[in-house]
Amino acid sequence: MCIRDRSNQYPRALDIARAFRAAGLPVVIGGFHVSGCLAMLKHRPAEIQDALDAGVSLFAGELEGRLDGLLRDFVNGELEPIYDYLNDLPDLTGTPTPFLPADRVRLTMGKRSSFDAGRGCPYLCSFCTIINVQGRKSRHRNADDVERLVRANAGEGISNFFITDDNFARNANWEEIFDRLIELRESGMKIALVIQVDTQSHRIPRFIEKAGKAGVTRAFIGMESINPDSLKTARKGQNKITDYRAMRQARHRAGVLTYSGYIRGFPDDTPENIRRDIEIIKRELPVDIMEFFILTPLPGSQDHQRLVEAGVQLDPDMNKYDLQHVTMDHPRMSSSELQAIYREAWDRYYT
Repeated sequence: MCIRDRSNQYPRALDIARAFRAAGLPVVIGGFHVSGCLAMLKHRPAEIQDALDAGVSLFAGELEGRLDGLLRDFVNGELEPIYDYLNDLPDLTGTPTPFLPADRVRLTMGKRSSFDAGRGCPYLCSFCTIINVQGRKSRHRNADDVERLVRANAGEGISNFFITDDNFARNANWEEIFDRLIELRESGMKIALVIQVDTQSHRIPRFIEKAGKAGVTRAFIGMESINPDSLKTARKGQNKITDYRAMRQARHRAGVLTYSGYIRGFPDDTPENIRRDIEIIKRELPVDIMEFFILTPLPGSQDHQRLVEAGVQLDPDMNKYDLQHVTMDHPRMSSSELQAIYREAWDRYYT
């Protein structure tokens, strides 16, 4: 059995793995928690060692081009304890894209399927795991790959997609892909897209205009904070507060709804300035949907690596690493205060 995990899903993945191992069945766990820990930490954390001790194999890196070999080892009873491909990231051009049956897709919010058109991000955000697992160099599918997937889904009645690239605007093939999707829409095919982009993407010539024509209805943007010191702490130098309003207005003109992530729990945060910032956002920024997160040292991020190496006490319960729970001490708030103001932020914004 193969299991793919994120950090907050890892405890449950290991529970399932232990049940299969008790039945004498081989198990492989891969995904961001395994890959992030092996990529960034000098020593294996306890939960990773627990998996190895239980006879579970670990897969770090990406599976494209390696599935055949993994399955052969699986069938022959020759699974290795650790498969490490973190320094050998595959080219995605022409590789199979994930395809879910329509009866599964129809159970998702918005009856939306998903695929990645590329991986990697050039930025250096300290809380991000993408750059340390998938790398900072853009690797991408081409327009033929995307058209093939869209047509396959259209045959099943699925026309709504989430392109899961952490930053589609930095996909080297963004224009080629948009142009192909525009052609498909002009031929009568229904296509609606959700994408993730950075705060500077509106400066890319033709990007916003073509996004609207290609069927993008919603763009997720990691605004993170309107506090310059917090952005500097997070190495989020690409976020220019003075651009926030123009960025959203440009998307609105193209008919694209803006969906922003906002992080609470930066070192300079207090309940008072969090309340102040929310009022500024409500009054000054044309944000359509805001989602709040708690700053979390996710395994695989530079933040997590730095804190572990410094011997800082972190919550050992991986179930809490879901961006909604406090997992480390804050210099200006108690854990209960930070948890409380996080919940209050939702109420204050969505009045």
